[in-house]
Amino acid sequence: MNVTQKLYISQKECFDTLVSSAIYDVKNATGKTIQMRKLEGYKYQRTMSNGALATTKIVKVTPYDLYQFETSSRVNTHTTTYTIKATSETTCEVTYNELIETEKAMNKMNNIIVGFMFGFFRKKRVKNLLKSIELSVINDSKKKQEKLAAKSEQ
Repeated sequence: MNVTQKLYISQKECFDTLVSSAIYDVKNATGKTIQMRKLEGYKYQRTMSNGALATTKIVKVTPYDLYQFETSSRVNTHTTTYTIKATSETTCEVTYNELIETEKAMNKMNNIIVGFMFGFFRKKRVKNLLKSIELSVINDSKKKQEKLAAKSEQ
């Protein structure tokens, strides 16, 4: 599945939000706080929303351009890639790519059927995720500006 969307935040702001989310996920799953430069190659286990145990490996972290991770369960391996391209100083284009691999023929058939049936909803979910990243950055920026304005009035 491939989704590309323009966001009205900078490439750096988008990348930083994705990396902060990854660091938060690692802390939630392991209790450890790791730095961005140590993310690439980091592997940890976490419990999925359905209760299943999965292993997540952060495959590639290229500052401001790319963030990729793999999540492996007993059935599938999901490879998720965020590619971020600056379109101006204040906008970027994010391409979300998700690849699902499995060994067994029955699981492959299931993935094809589910992908076909629910593809529209999954794409909509990804678009909403990207929009929420954008809104989060915009809201944080507004709060910082309000704090600065309040301090300068004092």
